Amino acid sequence: MRLLACLMTSLALLAADMPLLHAQEAAQAEVQSQRVTRDPLQVAIMHFPGYSEVNEAGEVSGRTVTLLKKLMVEAGVPYDVRILPAARIWKGLEDGSVHVWPGIVNKPGLEAFTLLTQRPLGVVGINLYYPPGSAAPQWPQGIKGKRVILITNYTYTAQLMRTLDDPSLDLTFHSGSSHIGAVRMLLRGRGDYLLDYRAQVEAVTKQLNIEMLPHLTVAEQSMRLVVSRRTPGAAELVQQLDLAYDRLQARGEELDITRQ
Repeated sequence: MRLLACLMTSLALLAADMPLLHAQEAAQAEVQSQRVTRDPLQVAIMHFPGYSEVNEAGEVSGRTVTLLKKLMVEAGVPYDVRILPAARIWKGLEDGSVHVWPGIVNKPGLEAFTLLTQRPLGVVGINLYYPPGSAAPQWPQGIKGKRVILITNYTYTAQLMRTLDDPSLDLTFHSGSSHIGAVRMLLRGRGDYLLDYRAQVEAVTKQLNIEMLPHLTVAEQSMRLVVSRRTPGAAELVQQLDLAYDRLQARGEELDITRQ
């Protein structure tokens, strides 16, 4: 009788748990279905030699593309990658035509339209470059009254812009339409200093076959995956990508593109 009572109790508990088990199975099936049926994420990257560029076969390639592929495959989400100008990426993040962008949110107001993953993909440095043979200036008072070259359609950190906009520095600004054009402007004396992203200038110096320009590092920020809030399931996607990052890191994968 005691054995029969125990058996009846176990059956009763199992029956009570069945609705919960069915609910869990249904939730898991729904997640799997979403992963299979999700439309490809529209991932945009700025042109960046060595990191994101179109190769001879017409394919988007580079260190950033390779890292994105690892993360997307690990997260189980389909994706398409395109190289777009900065202005189109920012507009796309706002209207939802771009779902994901690896970068830093410097554009004023863009944070209202985006979410950020927590895991960093590398540190983006912004340097103040000066002509070879010139003395290193003190930052920022040492550039007072000087001509500073900035890159058209590129953003800098809010703190940097506040510094540059300080009326007491009395700076004159010149625009470079490209990174290589801006470097050439500096070397030709069309500006006293160049404010630009470290990795971009490194790529230019290799392209021009010249020594790295002397510089001061004036800002550093962590690059992350920026997700448009208009992406279906944006918050869940951010969590998926962070978890994918953690699994790859636990397996010993190098996830800092500046070290690859």
